[in-house]
Amino acid sequence: MLQSGSQLDEFAFVTILKASAFLGDITTGRLIHEQVVEEEFDLCIFVGNTLIDMYCKCQRVDDGRKVFDMLPQRTVVTWSAMIAGYAQGGNSLAALELFNLMHQYGIVANDVTLACVLKACSKDYISGKLIHSHIIESCNHVDEFMSVSLMDMYSKCNCLVDAQKVFDEVSSHSVVTWSTMLGAYAQHEEGEEALKLYTKMMQQKFKPNACTFVSMLKACSSIRALVHGKLLHSQVIEGGFDDTEFVVNTLIDMYSKCGSLLDAGQVFVKGPKQSLIRYNAMLEGYSEWGSSEQAFELFCQMHHQNIKPDRATLVIILKACSTTANVMQGRALHSYLIRTGCELDDVIASSLIHMYSNCGSIEDAAKVFDGSKKDDIVTWNTMIAGYVLHRRGQDAVYLYEQICARGLELDKVTCISMLKACSSIAALKLGKVVHARTRQLCCELDVEVGNALIDMYTRCGSMEDASEIFKRMKHRDSVSWSTMIAGYAQHNDFPSAQKHFQDMEQEGHKPNNVTFVSLLSACSHRGLLEEACQHLVAMEHDHGISPNIDHCNCIVDLLARGGHLAQAAELLDSLPFKSNITGWTSLLTHCRVHRKLELGRRCFDRMVAIDKTYASSYVLMSNIYADAGMWKEVEALRKQRLLAGAWKKPGKSFIEVDDKVHNFSVGDKTHPRILDIYKKLRRLAADMKEKGCYPQTHAMLQHHLSDEDKEDYLCGHCEKLAIAFGLISTPPGTPIRVAKNLRVCMDCHSATKVISKLEAREIIVIDTYRVHRFKDGACSCKDYF
Repeated sequence: MLQSGSQLDEFAFVTILKASAFLGDITTGRLIHEQVVEEEFDLCIFVGNTLIDMYCKCQRVDDGRKVFDMLPQRTVVTWSAMIAGYAQGGNSLAALELFNLMHQYGIVANDVTLACVLKACSKDYISGKLIHSHIIESCNHVDEFMSVSLMDMYSKCNCLVDAQKVFDEVSSHSVVTWSTMLGAYAQHEEGEEALKLYTKMMQQKFKPNACTFVSMLKACSSIRALVHGKLLHSQVIEGGFDDTEFVVNTLIDMYSKCGSLLDAGQVFVKGPKQSLIRYNAMLEGYSEWGSSEQAFELFCQMHHQNIKPDRATLVIILKACSTTANVMQGRALHSYLIRTGCELDDVIASSLIHMYSNCGSIEDAAKVFDGSKKDDIVTWNTMIAGYVLHRRGQDAVYLYEQICARGLELDKVTCISMLKACSSIAALKLGKVVHARTRQLCCELDVEVGNALIDMYTRCGSMEDASEIFKRMKHRDSVSWSTMIAGYAQHNDFPSAQKHFQDMEQEGHKPNNVTFVSLLSACSHRGLLEEACQHLVAMEHDHGISPNIDHCNCIVDLLARGGHLAQAAELLDSLPFKSNITGWTSLLTHCRVHRKLELGRRCFDRMVAIDKTYASSYVLMSNIYADAGMWKEVEALRKQRLLAGAWKKPGKSFIEVDDKVHNFSVGDKTHPRILDIYKKLRRLAADMKEKGCYPQTHAMLQHHLSDEDKEDYLCGHCEKLAIAFGLISTPPGTPIRVAKNLRVCMDCHSATKVISKLEAREIIVIDTYRVHRFKDGACSCKDYF
């Protein structure tokens, strides 16, 4: 038209601007705007309205506002277009302010304006309620269009009760109003309510449409209602919607979430021409159920059919590798991402970090993180979560400090991960700083955050703070109760653990597997075999929970602690869990305590058969041989261990001093104050000898060393180094808090009791099993560790 020299009028401009808006083509839209100005149509109300709409749909709302402000006159359409632009762009405040301004100018809003402003109230319940009141005052009758907008607004404000009221007040229902209400229930995973409403709809002879089926299939997914889902599938076929793309995709999703991958696969194959969205739905199903091999095959099939994966595809397939910890597939995908240039995307980088972390390769995760843009807090959160998963709390703390230095905005996820990091290294001061940040974010008493706070305080040895958070939480779930019970178990407080269990039942919360593990652990830490057996019986008979491997191992530990080693071995032999290395480890530990050499050998053989690279097997058996003076066997076991490549995780201890977390490993020589630390330890060793407390060197595996060298070696145990550093770095009388990544050894336990008396300090040592509070020469565990 331009090439022919034809004169453009306002109708031509309006039409081509609408085309640019539809395509999201801002470049062409701007060129047309320039021509509009040249032809002096920029003050024409019809062209101006279309320009506003074009800019808003191209996500250039500020440019749309400039056009809006320049128009000499504005109609209700002008105001509606600008309000819609703000609402669609997520700027609800600006949309509401403009609506109020429109009202002040005396412009009467029409249905389109009201629908736009209701969309802006999707997270502002009070404003939405006020708009609803305005609609009732200004209209004698709320029609179907407005009712649907109101229901949608209330649903997005998480108020289904008000949405249901609007639905009930509709004088004449249509399939649209039914589908909107069903969609609201499905969105909030109220599957049972959705099914009840759908039954009423069918009883009133309304014919469901594609949107109805999509909502109902999502409702079935949320409650895993496979039978109802299959019935809906048959109705989809009867209604002729089995060729509708988004219905078919939702069917695949429903079958996948209900665990029927076979049905999902059949829908995938039989549906209309396969699309990227359908592939993503099927991949999501495989990923959800840990079928990474099938997911990987399907991903390759996409490549062969020239269907280019999008960001969602790549995230899903990386998630599949994470679920099954298949690092080989993950690395292959990483290579693909590098070749296709997707690696620098923040979302993909986060998925890669998560995948490598879950697959046990935290070093690869760190490399991806270092090479990413790090513009998004999600990337930082994922890396922190990876460090927490691998018990590298100090690395997580370092990242947290970098986030704060960069001025990035923290969110709830950051706080939860950091609370877990503080738990692992007993960083109570930092934990309290993060706690303060949750108050600023107004999520302190959110269930998930509250649970993380309880866990942090219990693991840092402060049950008082944990109890305070628990009491203040407005809503508690089974995790909240289980975490408190586990905390009291770690602090050797069975009466409090038992009371919380009873209170949990009285308040109507159902205990789960984890709750009973916590309760049985509390019994185990106090040697309460009879009480543990009673809880085990009640668990199955009163609550219908079958004992799993963790419950059985608690009983094994209790039997072994009480000297009933033969019964413990008999129980382990009778259990259906063949790879129960934890149970055999517990029994082997107590074989040393009770000097049962032959049973110890049997335990060791079973453990090696399960996993010959498990280092604890060799260490524990070597200790038994050493106690018996069987040094040839110790040497033979050392060689066997080297051949198996069974490397023990190095012991590490952490202590927080002057707002900084310090870590120590066995025989550490790298700390800036290491000379002062060893000097303090030697002085303590001399003082302890005067009190008749000598290092337990008789059964050390390093038997070739002299007695003096053995004592020096024991001085270098990581928890002793951390305690000594705490003693020389903090004011007299203040408590010392140390975290260890392994169990406290017997020599360190005995020594710390004496140190607590000599130094008049409370020393709290948190290992992987319990919290030890040393005070006045005694430990809270009553030496039952």
